[in-house]
Amino acid sequence: MSLSKAIRQYDRCMCTTRRFYNAQSASPENSSNESLKMSLSSQLRVMSVNQWKLLSQLKDYISKTSNEKISLNKEWISLLHKISSITGQAEEAIRKGLDNASVTKIESDEVTSPTTQTADTSNKQNQTTFPQVLNGLKLKMSPKASVETTDDLTPKWKSKKDVVSLTSIGSRTRHVISSVASAESTSSRLKRLESLANHLHQYPESRYLAVKEGAIRLLLRLRQETKDEETLAALREGLTILGYVDPLPGHGIRILSIDGGGIRGLLVIEMLKKLEKLTGKRLYELFDFICGVSTGAIMIGVIAAQKKPLDEASFLYKEMSKKIFNQSAFWGTSSLVWSHSYYSTDMWEELLKKYVGEIEMIKTARDPLIPKIAAVSAVVNQERVMSFVFRNYSLPYKVQSQYMGSNQYKMWEAARASAAAPSYFEEFRLGDYLHQDGGILTNNPCAVAIHESKHLWPGAPLQCVVSLGTGRCHPSAQPPVDQKASSASSWKTKFMKILDSATDTEAVHTILNDLLPENVYFRFNPYVTEMVTMDEIRPEKISQLEMDAEMYYRRNEEIFQEIATALTQPATRMQQFQNWINLQRELLGFK
Repeated sequence: MSLSKAIRQYDRCMCTTRRFYNAQSASPENSSNESLKMSLSSQLRVMSVNQWKLLSQLKDYISKTSNEKISLNKEWISLLHKISSITGQAEEAIRKGLDNASVTKIESDEVTSPTTQTADTSNKQNQTTFPQVLNGLKLKMSPKASVETTDDLTPKWKSKKDVVSLTSIGSRTRHVISSVASAESTSSRLKRLESLANHLHQYPESRYLAVKEGAIRLLLRLRQETKDEETLAALREGLTILGYVDPLPGHGIRILSIDGGGIRGLLVIEMLKKLEKLTGKRLYELFDFICGVSTGAIMIGVIAAQKKPLDEASFLYKEMSKKIFNQSAFWGTSSLVWSHSYYSTDMWEELLKKYVGEIEMIKTARDPLIPKIAAVSAVVNQERVMSFVFRNYSLPYKVQSQYMGSNQYKMWEAARASAAAPSYFEEFRLGDYLHQDGGILTNNPCAVAIHESKHLWPGAPLQCVVSLGTGRCHPSAQPPVDQKASSASSWKTKFMKILDSATDTEAVHTILNDLLPENVYFRFNPYVTEMVTMDEIRPEKISQLEMDAEMYYRRNEEIFQEIATALTQPATRMQQFQNWINLQRELLGFK
């Protein structure tokens, strides 16, 4: 009997089984009729014979090709799916059609055909059913080939995914909230708070329902009553996921923005050292919102998220640069041709995991000292290039940012995406988005920082906005332009002009400088002796950068003192009273 003929006969037997099962379903009163059971059993005998015949042919095919690479075509994939489907339907029909009868019992006791008697005797001890043997045969085939072919042939809408209805999500949300409210012991409450956070992570759409159900009010009340530090940390994370933002400690929003620029980020570290020295406070205590792009994103991971001292951050930054940018021209050029990456992306990622950290961004909300932080990248696989904001916070209820973003990624992933400079490192894929260096679109993220912070604290004034650049050359230091040669430009020159325009940081500064008051907005972008490249690692060049930062501070010492005064201004009594009123309204559920 040919393989296709065996399958057709198998289908006819299955159709007969369905007819008997439908007859039984239509007449429940005849479910105990012995004649119906006998007829069904006789049909199952024939079906079992065909199963083992088909199985025998499959065994022959697999044994003949066991030492060869099996390539599955569309017909074989269709065949295997068909057999699995029919076998599953047969077992379902047997379970519902016979009282306390199983497929294994029917095949071992009622099949009397000489063809199947030998197979039944040899497998009697194992009691292996046909679907189990079929699954074993499929596993013998090339896993890679089967997976690739299935992905190519099976439509996406047919893929098996766990789909949960909105009604089910709503009931689960109410259940986890009520379980937190009813917890009696500290350990039980902590466990249920973790379950609430996991539920909100798994189903982001449940966040809005949780807010309507009073989850913020519940967590705020628990935060007032709890003294256990672990429970308080879980409560902070839950409130952050729900979009609750604590009142500002000062009379307004204090923002720090850091540009991109590779190794020139050492200029930023030197200027931040001066601010810490003037104020006597750590960086994460001075600012409510810190935003960075490229090298700035790496810095906020080390300085703000991990709270490393600036001296240690400077040392780590130099060490990381030496390990990454120490590449021979031969291997770098070869890698650039094959992977579009001059430097080792794998080593780069390992160093980011070590220095920036593998903690999820939203988990940093458990520490009350860590401010709101954001890293900006550029998504390049959409219709147009768009900015993407990696956040350690959630925007409040019914508030929508103009920028795409997420808080579900780890700190090193945010830094990796934001610093994926084209030709330096490979692009970085996260989910459906392909990320490149945020500097190709927003090399000065100060405007993004203001936009995001205004959503977090609507109506709050700007207390101090500090924007730090990574150096520029004085116009007088630029080489003179040959007027005769400038009559026509090369393609390289045109491309470099476009790149300079896209990564320009001073255009954003000009706009903000005109819009914001002088005593609120401050921009520092030091003039350097020599504009070094992003991957510079020579010690003498790095020392020159640090000297340039020192000289720049001396020329602008009065402005730095003015910033220190603006950053340390506390909230007024009226603002403190208004914050207390807002907290009571949240606790009482007033809008």
